[in-house]
Amino acid sequence: MNASKEPGFEPALKALRQARARLFVCFLTLPVYGYAVTQVLQSGRDTNALMFTYMGLYAVFGIALAAKRCPQCEQQFFVKRFFLNPFRRSCAHCRLSLSA
Repeated sequence: MNASKEPGFEPALKALRQARARLFVCFLTLPVYGYAVTQVLQSGRDTNALMFTYMGLYAVFGIALAAKRCPQCEQQFFVKRFFLNPFRRSCAHCRLSLSA
């Protein structure tokens, strides 16, 4: 089924793309996080707050992405069984394309 034929699908597909982008941006900031941890460790301070903040942010974005539902079949868009696949370009169940 083509997403462009269904006018109600575009807002949901846009939300799916945005949630995936947030997770990817969080992942791509890993080098910045590594640099920040290095700087904090060199100054002799504790890194727990920084580590828990980054892990919490990544977990929140990952859970939000895993919870997103397909507008067509109402199943989890990026999860087939147990594992999240954010690289998926179509629904894991009904193959609805993420690009409209």
